[in-house]
Amino acid sequence: MELLPRFVYKEGVVGIGEIGYDDQTAAEDKYYRLQLELAKEANLPVQIHTPHPDKKKGTLRSMAVALEHGLDPSLVIVDHNNEETAQAVLEQGFWAAFTIYPHTKMGNECMTEILKHYGTERIFINSAADWGISDPLAVPKTAQLMLERGISAEAVRQVTYDNALAAFGQSGQMPESDWLAAPAADQSLKYSGNSILRGGQAPAGTAADNLVIS
Repeated sequence: MELLPRFVYKEGVVGIGEIGYDDQTAAEDKYYRLQLELAKEANLPVQIHTPHPDKKKGTLRSMAVALEHGLDPSLVIVDHNNEETAQAVLEQGFWAAFTIYPHTKMGNECMTEILKHYGTERIFINSAADWGISDPLAVPKTAQLMLERGISAEAVRQVTYDNALAAFGQSGQMPESDWLAAPAADQSLKYSGNSILRGGQAPAGTAADNLVIS
């Protein structure tokens, strides 16, 4: 906890998380509360991890504690939702994020049905590359399935892009212009004497880019 402020206040930090419960122990509760207070002090969004065991109980507890500490639900992203937790999260005004996994937790078939039922308000999806079998490309794959199942392109854009940008953009550290109008990288520049180029590679944008080997 003593070290966290050194990172939280760095440029480009868009939120604090994932924080929260898994086993729902006293230690988790202590540090979850301290991290919520840090988020309030820094005026940053919070991303809550909802627990694997007893997910619904842990999700309700996570939200109750956030409200107890005076956090605005519009600044809190509750992640790893499923069909048991979605309604409670949305009814209380929190953001509902869903992590798509190929074989466990929330699959893209189930996510598509949830979107049909709840609509797009304060909902977005994400992917993972962590424990077990995960798929970093789960978001575009789910987007494709949603389109195939008759969900509009506008709705798909909302849950795969716009809503996440709106939620984390509240940090003031995530302007869309950072990537839509980003300046071209000059690969010839060095940082502290180091280059990204190896073994005589030519910087991108030079004639070497057009070299064709037949």
